[in-house]
Amino acid sequence: MKNIFNKILLLSLSVLLLSNCQTEAPNFLEESQEDFDERMSWWRDASFGMFIHWGAYAVPAGVYQGEDIPGIGEWIMDRAKIPVEEYEKFVAQFNPTQFNARDWAKIAKDAGMKYIVITSKHHDGFCLWDSKISKYDVIDAAPINRNLLKELAKACKKEGIRLCFYHSIMDWHHPDAKKENFEKYREEYLIPQLEELLSGKYGDVGVLWFDGEWISEWTEEQGKELYQHLRSIKPDLIINNRVGKGRQGMQGMNKDRSYAGDFGTPEQEILHGASDLDWESCMTMNDTWGFKKNDHNWKSAEMLIHNLVDIIAKGGNYLLNVGPTAEGLIPQPSIERLAEMGEWIRVNEEAVYQTKRFEHYKEGEEIRYIMSANEEDVYAVALEWPGDKLTLRYAEPTEGSVITLLGYEGDLEWTYSPQKGLIINLPDGIQDPENRPCNYAWVFKMQASPAGVVTLPLVKSGDKENPETVVFFKQVSFTIESSPGSTVHYTMDGTDPLTSSMPYSSPVMISSSMTLTARACEDGKMPSEIVNVRFVQSSKYSVAGTTTTPDARYPGQGMNGFLSYGDGIRGSVSDFRDGNWLGFEGVDMEVALELPETKSIKRIEAGFLQDIGSWIMLPKQVDFFVSNDGISYQKVGLMSHETKASDKEKKVENIGVDVNGKRAKFIKIVAENIGVCPDWHPGAGGLPWVFCDEIIIE
Repeated sequence: MKNIFNKILLLSLSVLLLSNCQTEAPNFLEESQEDFDERMSWWRDASFGMFIHWGAYAVPAGVYQGEDIPGIGEWIMDRAKIPVEEYEKFVAQFNPTQFNARDWAKIAKDAGMKYIVITSKHHDGFCLWDSKISKYDVIDAAPINRNLLKELAKACKKEGIRLCFYHSIMDWHHPDAKKENFEKYREEYLIPQLEELLSGKYGDVGVLWFDGEWISEWTEEQGKELYQHLRSIKPDLIINNRVGKGRQGMQGMNKDRSYAGDFGTPEQEILHGASDLDWESCMTMNDTWGFKKNDHNWKSAEMLIHNLVDIIAKGGNYLLNVGPTAEGLIPQPSIERLAEMGEWIRVNEEAVYQTKRFEHYKEGEEIRYIMSANEEDVYAVALEWPGDKLTLRYAEPTEGSVITLLGYEGDLEWTYSPQKGLIINLPDGIQDPENRPCNYAWVFKMQASPAGVVTLPLVKSGDKENPETVVFFKQVSFTIESSPGSTVHYTMDGTDPLTSSMPYSSPVMISSSMTLTARACEDGKMPSEIVNVRFVQSSKYSVAGTTTTPDARYPGQGMNGFLSYGDGIRGSVSDFRDGNWLGFEGVDMEVALELPETKSIKRIEAGFLQDIGSWIMLPKQVDFFVSNDGISYQKVGLMSHETKASDKEKKVENIGVDVNGKRAKFIKIVAENIGVCPDWHPGAGGLPWVFCDEIIIE
């Protein structure tokens, strides 16, 4: 009887196993919107995370054989062409005895960060956990002999922080991670290591953050297969879009929805506008990801907080990086800035977590809008103190709305009209900076709906949309687009457009310098803001004689880096790494230019960037010279500038002089670097930069 029972039991188990084998695995790439939203909810609510780039590259810290190696610290193996066997010596020195996982988790928590993404394995192949698949890890190859990821997982769980892993698809160390043997590397090394990380030994892993997908050996199909496999192990896992081949450059958003990955990954930049897709800006506090001892170009806490606000307003997450030392310490400048961010968030946390994008995320340069996830409250964030009144055009308060300033006790008085907008009165008691609830940005809470404001008109010229300046040589045209039902009125003399001003109807061709202003109007709505575009007719020129050589990291776009001066492409104010700027570190900029022929010169002008938090200062003085023979130059003017601690605005300053018709064939511009960062600057004594993008000769 016992034998019969056992046979029946075995038969039942066999049927069950066969049934399971025949069950089709779910297609995670075709997940319903409802299931996707539920899986992404904790990540969306979190808003702010810590990126950690840490590994053997922290040992050389940007220096190899006594030389500073250009580029980011974690790429030193590639940039310095270090052979595998030589680089392994840095692994043998990786002994972070001062690493304390509890300290790291506490720093992140106090900064207001809800998750941590740490490099389990970067491109150098060195692993920060006890891998059974490889001996190239912290247990077998490094003297520390500690499972660093396991320690961090324990600390994160205690502090209520979600632990996530960055993992490089490419591998400079593994001998099979090459074209001819890549499939073997993928099946026998890459995937088994990822399975280890998802085994449960490292807690409830929230995100796998891939990188290195650009190599030719990796395909979109492999990315989709990996996505499916990892989700089958952990269905609630979130995976970034670098698992496949979908992202477009550093902007990091997918080309379309057919590619694998749950969110976009803009790198070192913030989306220029909002997106309906999930995205996360990963950014550094200085210029590098992995620790580089000579990189002291720290962004200010103010800039980091403004980045956080801008990203949240546009519906994204902010993944802010720290690069710990080889000893296991987060650099003190990072700690200080994170502490300031934490202080700000503790006052304004309801505008940070569990939020969503408001219909109007931005008003001008100094206002950002954020909405609570339940859509009950709207937050207007002022990036500059507004004075005694704050005027808002894009938010219409509901009847009986209470308006408050987060961190300040008491309601604020306000008035509203469709013509003038929302006017919030600010009491005398908080005009003193010492009495304000926080620094750098101020959050006004209200119950409101999007105001009926006409959409900003879109001025297009070539491939540029609403540019500040358009530089052209002979002639250029522009068009203006607006929302259906609205009329655009414009002027070409720089005056504010009125309803009586010229209505736009068709493309306009211009052949001389002028300033366009445009505004869209519609019955029953508040007129749009004014768009200003300066059109400047410049003479073509070439580089004459010797010039100051720009830094190799910022060579501009043109031949030898100098012809970009006259290509009509302006550098970005928000991202000095856009490739259009010419950068000069600690030296004056001097450039001599030759016109095709001697001609009458009206004005000479050069565009310079100010980004003080990034150590980019306007020149102390700019001198302008003209010549007929390129040998004997006559000074025709100079412009001076004093950089002050209070001058924190990121901007492009067009510095120039009127020449009033003086004839010349050669032009020379000398921009004097301020020499060293001032005493009030976080980088006091360090070398500042001069950044120039465009020289205009009218």
